[in-house]
Amino acid sequence: MSTPQQAKKASFHLGRWILGVSTLMMLSVAISFSYRENIIIQVSNHFANNHGIKVEQLTGLVMTFDLKQPWFIESITLANVDLSIDYLQFQRATQVQATDGELNTTALIMPVLPDWVPDLHITNITVRGDNLPDFAEDKIQSWSSLQLNTLDVKNIVFRYNDAAPEFGFSVWQQDQQLLTAQFHYTTDQLSDKTDPLNGKSKEGDSHKQLHALLLTDLAKTKPIMNLLLPEFTGLLSGFIKLELAFNPENIDRIAVSVWLNDGELKKAQQALITNANLTLTTELTLADNTWLADTVDLTLGSMEPITVSADNCALFGSFIDMTSSVCQPFLQTESSHKTKSFLQSKLTPVTITPKLPLGLQLSIQERDINNWQITAQQLATAISMSDNKLALQVDKLLLTPQFLQTAWAMTVDGNSRYINVVDGLAPMPIQVAAQGYAKIDLTSKVLPIELFVKRAKITAQQFEYTDMSSDNITVELLAPTSVNIKDNKLLPFTSAFATNSYNNQYQQAYKISRLTAQHKADFNSKALTLNSDWQLDDTALKSKNTLSLLGLAPTKATGSWLVPAQSIPAFVTHANPLPKGLDISPLVTNRLNYTLNLNEKRPYLTATVKGELTADSVNFKDILASELQTNWRCNMDSKDADIATSLMARCTIGGNVATINIGPVVDNIAVSGLVSLVGGQVQVAVDNASAEIFSGQVSVLPLLITDFDHIVGQIQVRNLSLPEAVELYQVPGVNVTGLLKADLPFVLQGSAVSITDGVIEGQAQGGIIQIKDNVTIDQLKLTQPQLRYALELLENLHYDHLHSDVDFKPSGETKLLISIKGRNPSVERPIEFNYSHEENILQLFRSLRINDSMYDALDKMNNP
Repeated sequence: MSTPQQAKKASFHLGRWILGVSTLMMLSVAISFSYRENIIIQVSNHFANNHGIKVEQLTGLVMTFDLKQPWFIESITLANVDLSIDYLQFQRATQVQATDGELNTTALIMPVLPDWVPDLHITNITVRGDNLPDFAEDKIQSWSSLQLNTLDVKNIVFRYNDAAPEFGFSVWQQDQQLLTAQFHYTTDQLSDKTDPLNGKSKEGDSHKQLHALLLTDLAKTKPIMNLLLPEFTGLLSGFIKLELAFNPENIDRIAVSVWLNDGELKKAQQALITNANLTLTTELTLADNTWLADTVDLTLGSMEPITVSADNCALFGSFIDMTSSVCQPFLQTESSHKTKSFLQSKLTPVTITPKLPLGLQLSIQERDINNWQITAQQLATAISMSDNKLALQVDKLLLTPQFLQTAWAMTVDGNSRYINVVDGLAPMPIQVAAQGYAKIDLTSKVLPIELFVKRAKITAQQFEYTDMSSDNITVELLAPTSVNIKDNKLLPFTSAFATNSYNNQYQQAYKISRLTAQHKADFNSKALTLNSDWQLDDTALKSKNTLSLLGLAPTKATGSWLVPAQSIPAFVTHANPLPKGLDISPLVTNRLNYTLNLNEKRPYLTATVKGELTADSVNFKDILASELQTNWRCNMDSKDADIATSLMARCTIGGNVATINIGPVVDNIAVSGLVSLVGGQVQVAVDNASAEIFSGQVSVLPLLITDFDHIVGQIQVRNLSLPEAVELYQVPGVNVTGLLKADLPFVLQGSAVSITDGVIEGQAQGGIIQIKDNVTIDQLKLTQPQLRYALELLENLHYDHLHSDVDFKPSGETKLLISIKGRNPSVERPIEFNYSHEENILQLFRSLRINDSMYDALDKMNNP
């Protein structure tokens, strides 16, 4: 056969072979397309059967070819896929059996993506599951009622996008879209590295990340929430966004971020929390066969203020374990005010506004929950109600399973009209500022609490309590105070604080500019003791008060108030001015001890008062006294709390004065008596009032004073030296001997003293009167010769009877009717001498005092 023929024959056979091969290929493709869905089902089930996954049905497969693409396939589209999953088998397949028979969780490894994958779009995948995760037996039927064993996954889309694949789908259940998911795969080139051998740069390692984004609407998950939290009866709404990031080649670390946007909580058609935006970020790490988060950061970015009122308080109470009494203040009525003394008035709506953002961090780091902790740098919120505002800030919060510890700060600006802490305390504006830290032991059932108050200040304006009032009162902590609570009991503590009062009614009445005090409080379960140092302008007071307690309820108050030795306080002399012309600089001290029974025992009040007043000198209208000392001691009691009407008092009073110069000098003045208060009436019993004058004793007979505008008594004089009394007149040529006694009834009306029918008499055996070389007598002898004989008898008169009637008027006018009987040794017959004398004795005493003052002044001039 010729060569052309051979070539033609070979060409014919090649054409037949190509046609045969082409026909075979076309038949293969036709067969593949005819049975493609079954082939895919069989292949898929072969690889997935061990994981409990089975493809039941696959329909609507469409392939788009592009000869420019690898494998000539551009995209694959599926209409519907039905899957069945055995969740229990899938769970076991993703775990590794340990040598001890336990199942260990291992890092997931996703298959490596090839260099190219065609685009994929699946309209719907229906997943039917068996052996759902185990739950409590009583909830199995509830889970079945949710029909969670059947889910639809729709709109599955995969795009390769030049080695940055994207994948997304949505999950539906009973025509409700539960979840939207989006994934994208990235490969980032890390920084180049330098080869240490040759110094040349080499390509860096690649960093692969799979990012997952899941979106859901909380409102559509209500059936699931009801099953998980059956006690939660509210309606949650808002959009949840979950973002995951991990290395798909070795899934041992997953970054997790969760966002809640437009979060809302409703109950009974009322919105309780609205517009809440919450963020949670963490990173899950596979360690010790468990997924664990090192830290969890929780941030509340925004939220509308929360308002609690009578309309919704009970709704809030249904979410937390809150007793109905918490909401009672919003529902107060006039009748309930009478039965609940602590509540002063009905509360208006309360608005709670957190200071945003609020951030918390949960540190886990290991499986043992005892080592977990929650920290926060700053949490703050503001609470307002009408014109009342409270701001609370928590700094450096640390919460572990063992304890809670935090620094805190609080401010209050409001009015106390909503509460009634003490009966009789009127509503008033108050401001509070406090700062400290708190620690709570969470390992004990009784939750011991340590509260440390570093700084605190309370200001009360327009303060009114019973009969006390003040424009402003401040209470400020002087030193940090630690308060501990254990077994629901307040443990002993001490505290130091200061009080300052501005323009109270006592300050106004007594003209006190400054009223301050420093206090030290000691508390235990049986008593509260308060030691105080008070300062009223230049006056110092000290007090110690102890309040006996029974279960924190006061039963008895005891204490003492001390006025240390000091000058009479200016506020006392302002309210009770000293008599005009009185010049005194005394030292006064006073002490009050009291017991106040608060548990209805009788008497309600018992008290003692003890004091003393001393002065080196006193000058009153030129009357000079020296070495004044007076003291008092009182016993008081009151049978009930109405002290003003039931107070009874008995005071013993005593006083001594060394000298009083009233003209003549009076020595050793002593006064003592009893002052009584019974039924609001005061009476004074003077049991002793005595003095020494002219070497004799002057005293006031015991008397009872009930009418202080009209006092009647009697002065008694004994052993008064007549020579010293006559010397008072400084008459030359007159010498006398003898003693006098007197009984002088007096009446004191206001400050006016009068004596009527007083008697002065000679005492003992009489005496001698000798008048010689007296100018006045000698003149009378010349001018009135008829008196010469009588006057000469007085030159040596031995009297045995001396009597004088005395009348004294408030003006000082004194009238004496004098009768003298006796004898003159030169005359045998008895002598009787009657004489009437009138003189203003007060002027006489005054002239004598003036003379004494002149003599003292001249003596000081001559003897400087």
